[in-house]
Amino acid sequence: GSRDGRAPASQPFLRPGVGPMPHRSRGATGREEDGGAAGMTFVDGALKLLGKIIPQHVPGDVVLTPICSRLNNWCSLVCVILTIGAHLCCNYHETRPAVTTEDPTMPLFLRFTATMAFCGLLYELCLAICIKTMGLQLLYEEDPVFRRRLRLNRKMLYVFTFLTTIYTCMACDWQYVHKGWIAEYHGGHQIVYSFRYIEWVCCAPIVLSISGQLPHTADGSPRNALVPSSMLTGIYCIISWQGIVVTDFYWAWVLIFWAFVSYFLASYEQLHFAWWVKDQGTAGPVRAALLVYLVIMIGIYGVVYLLPIPGWVTATFENKFYCLGDVSFKVGTSVMLLATNDLANNEEMRRRAEATADDLRRLINTASVPIFGVDTAGDIDQWNMKTEDLTGLSGAEAMGLPLVKMLGDSSQAEAEAFIRSALAGEEIGTLETSLYPKGLQELDDASANKLRTKKAMLMLSAVPRKNKRGDIKGVSLVGCDLTEVAAYREAEQRKMRFMAVVSHELRSPLYGIIGLLDQLCDTEKQEGPLRTFKLVKTCANRLLDLVMNIMEMATMACTHDGSPAPTKRLSRDPVDLSILLDEVVLLVKCSSDKGGRPLVKTSVQLMNEVNSLPIIEADTHKCTQVFFNLVTNACKFTKEGRITLTGVVDPEKQWVEISVTDTGKGIARGSLERIFLPFEQEDNSAIRGYQGIGLGLSIATELVRAHGGSIKVESELDVGTSFSVRLPIVMPEPVKAKAQGKASREPNTKASPQPASVEAEDKPSVRVANRRPLILSVDNDDVNQQVVQGILSEYEVHIAMDGTEALEFLQKCETLPDTMLLDIAIPGTSGYEVCIDVRGRLNIGLAEMPILMLSASPTNSSIIAAYDSGANSLISKPLRKHLLNAQVRAALRLKADYVAGARQKQADTVEEGALRRRRFSVRGPAIGR
Repeated sequence: GSRDGRAPASQPFLRPGVGPMPHRSRGATGREEDGGAAGMTFVDGALKLLGKIIPQHVPGDVVLTPICSRLNNWCSLVCVILTIGAHLCCNYHETRPAVTTEDPTMPLFLRFTATMAFCGLLYELCLAICIKTMGLQLLYEEDPVFRRRLRLNRKMLYVFTFLTTIYTCMACDWQYVHKGWIAEYHGGHQIVYSFRYIEWVCCAPIVLSISGQLPHTADGSPRNALVPSSMLTGIYCIISWQGIVVTDFYWAWVLIFWAFVSYFLASYEQLHFAWWVKDQGTAGPVRAALLVYLVIMIGIYGVVYLLPIPGWVTATFENKFYCLGDVSFKVGTSVMLLATNDLANNEEMRRRAEATADDLRRLINTASVPIFGVDTAGDIDQWNMKTEDLTGLSGAEAMGLPLVKMLGDSSQAEAEAFIRSALAGEEIGTLETSLYPKGLQELDDASANKLRTKKAMLMLSAVPRKNKRGDIKGVSLVGCDLTEVAAYREAEQRKMRFMAVVSHELRSPLYGIIGLLDQLCDTEKQEGPLRTFKLVKTCANRLLDLVMNIMEMATMACTHDGSPAPTKRLSRDPVDLSILLDEVVLLVKCSSDKGGRPLVKTSVQLMNEVNSLPIIEADTHKCTQVFFNLVTNACKFTKEGRITLTGVVDPEKQWVEISVTDTGKGIARGSLERIFLPFEQEDNSAIRGYQGIGLGLSIATELVRAHGGSIKVESELDVGTSFSVRLPIVMPEPVKAKAQGKASREPNTKASPQPASVEAEDKPSVRVANRRPLILSVDNDDVNQQVVQGILSEYEVHIAMDGTEALEFLQKCETLPDTMLLDIAIPGTSGYEVCIDVRGRLNIGLAEMPILMLSASPTNSSIIAAYDSGANSLISKPLRKHLLNAQVRAALRLKADYVAGARQKQADTVEEGALRRRRFSVRGPAIGR
C-alpha cells in the first residue's frame, strides 16, 4: 500500500466489476468459443460503465484499515480466479422453469417486490425531474454538499431500475432457474433464481459504496471509504452462485467457503468504518446504523443461503425471504441514505448560517462607523464598539434605553418620524442629528461620568430588521461620523499651517545663508577665503538636510497616548520599481559623501539585478526615499565587494519584495533592534567612524509601513547584510494606525547567530526624491556653451553642438530633458527646423519639454517664427544670468505642472480600479495587480 494507507489505484483488481459477469453462466460447459471479440467489447463497456458508477480511489479517500483493504483487494482477485476456474473446469446443474406449481403464492411475492421496487424508482425519478425542472441542477453540481445528494439520486435510480427490471422478469416467468446441485447431493432441495444473483452482483456494491461516501475533495472529486469491500461484495456473490450450481463437490465447497471468507473480510472493513463514522456529525450515528444493518442483512442472507442445502428450510421459503429482504434492503437503504444526507446537509447549512451570522455580528460590532439599533418600542437593542467610543456609553449600559432621548432636542420629533417610517417598511433617506446621552435620567452617576463631553454629529441611514416570518422586529441605524470628519479637517488645516510656519522659519534663513555663500563663492578670488566659504556652505547644506529629515520624522511621530499624529496622505501613483531602482542606482553612483568623496567606493560594484516587476500602487517620492536610504546605507558600510538589488514577486500577485544585499561589515546582534529607531545607530560613541544622526532607517521603516508593507534585515558579521522591503501591489486603504511598540519593530534575525552592522542613512528626502533638472543646450559655439553651463550650474546640462545631434539625443535618451535651450542660428538644420521636428515628428508637447530659443538679434519676424515652430519663449543674447534663470525656472514649473497633472490622472485611474476591486471583493477574493 501507499504511505498513507491507500491502495494503489493502478492495481488491476481495484477496477470495479472485474471478472466474468453472471449472465455468462447459462448452464453450458467449457469455454464460450464463439463471439470472442464481441464478448470482450461488451465486457469492456460494462466495466467502464460500472467504473463510472463506483468511484475508484482518489487522493483524499479514507482507508481506516490499510491491511484489511489490501486483503479485500487480494480476495477480490482470488474470487475472480476461482470464478474463471469454476467456469472452465466445471459443469453447471440443469435448469428448469420457475417454480409456480410447487407454491402458487410465489408469483405474488415476486410481483410485490417488483411493485415496491417500482415505487422506489418512481420516487427517485420524481426527485431527479424536480431538480432538473426547478433549475437546481447547477446549484447541486457546484455545491459539494448537494453534489453528494445528486450522486445518491443517480445511483439509486440505477439500483431501482435494475431491481424493478429483474423482479418484473421473474414475476412474468421470463427466466429459467437452476437446481441446486450441492443441495441435492446433501439431500436438500434448492431452487436458484440466477436473475436475483445478477441483481445482487450489480446493486450490492453500489449500495455499500453509497454508505461509504464522504465529502468531495477540494477539486470536486468524489471520496469513498468502502471501495475495496464494496467491490468484494459484488464479486463474492458470483462465486456464491457458482458454489450451489456447479456439479463438482470440491469446487462447490471451495467456492462457498471462499464466499464466506470474503464476506467476513468485507464486513470487517465496513464495521470498522461504521465505528468511525458514528462520531462524524449529527448524521454519523444514522450512517453507522445503516452500515451495521447492511452487514447484518448480508449475513442473514448467507445463513438462509446455507439452510436449504441440508434440507432445513424449503426452497420456496428461501426465495420468499429473498423477495422480502431485497425490497427492505433497497427501499430501507434508500430511506436511511436520504435521512443521513438530509441530516448532513441540514447540519452543514446550519453551520454555514451560524458562521455567516457570527461574521455579520463581528463585522457590525467592529465596524469603523457607529451602528446601533432599536426595537419596535424605540429602545436600544444594538450598540457597536464605535458607538461606545463616540458616546462613552458601553453596550450593556445602553441596552433598553430610549434612543430618541439621546438625540438632539431640535431633531427628536424628526428622529421619531424617521424611525417610525423605517419600522413601517417605507423608503426613507438620511437624517442628520447629534448623539449625546448626557443628561439621561436613566443613567446612574458612574455611567454619566464616563460619557463624552462633546456631541457626536452623525448622518444616519436606517435598515429594518426582520424575523424568520418576515415581520419587522426593529431598525438598524448606520451613522457617518461627521464630528470626526470635521475634526480631521480642522486638524489637517492646523497641521498644514504649523508645517508652513516651521518650514518658513527654519528653511528660509538657511536658504538665505546658502544663497549669500553662493555669491561670495562666485566673487571671491583668493584661495583661502574661498575654501572657507565652501566649507561654510557645506555645513549649511548639511544643516538643511538635517532640518528636512527632522521635519519628515515629525510628520510620522506619535503622540504621548499612543495614537499617531496626522501625517501627509501618501499619493497613489503607478510605480514601475524597475525604472525607479535604475534611477536610484544612477543617483547614488553620482553622489558623494560629506567629505566630497564618491559615495560608491572604487572597490565596490553597485548592481541592479531587478528586471521586470509588475506596476505597483505607491507614493513615488516616498519609495525613492526608502530605497535611496537603503542603498546609501549599504555604500557607507561596504568597503569592497558588491551591493546588489534583487526583486521577487508573490506567485499570487499580492506583493513584491526588493532586497538590498551588501558584503559589508555587518551588524552586532545587540544593535539589530536599535537601528530602526529614530536617532539610533549601531555605534553611538563620540568616536564613531561614520557620520549621520540615525534617521534614515527609521524614516524608511515608517514609510514602508505607511504603504502597508514591511521591512526586515538578515545579517552575518564580516559577511554582509540584506535589507528586504515588501510592498503590496495595491496600497491598503488608510486606517487609524495603532501605536507601534518595540516588538512590532523587531527585524528578522534568523539568518545568522551574529548579524552585521548598518547605520541608518540621513540623506534628505528632497534630494532623494528629486533628481537635478536636465537642460539640453543646443549651440555650435563652445563659448556660448560654457556661458550656459556657468549660469545654469545648479542644473544638469547636456551639450549638443548641432540640431542633428540634439534630435538623436532626444530619440535615444531614457528620460526627456526638462527644458531645451535652442539657438536659432546653428549650421545645418536650423533651430526652427529642429523645433518643428521635436513638436511634430517626435510628438513632444509644449509642457512635456519647454523649448527656449536663443537669438543674437531678435526681430519681430524671428519671434513669430519661433512661436510658430513650437517654442515656448525666445531669449536674446548676450545671456543675462538672472533673466536666463528666471526663464528656465518658469519652464521647469510648466514641466512640473504637466508631470503633476499626468500623475494625478494616472492616480485617479488607479484609485478607480482599486475602488472597483474593493466593490468586487464583497462577492469574491481580492485580486492583486
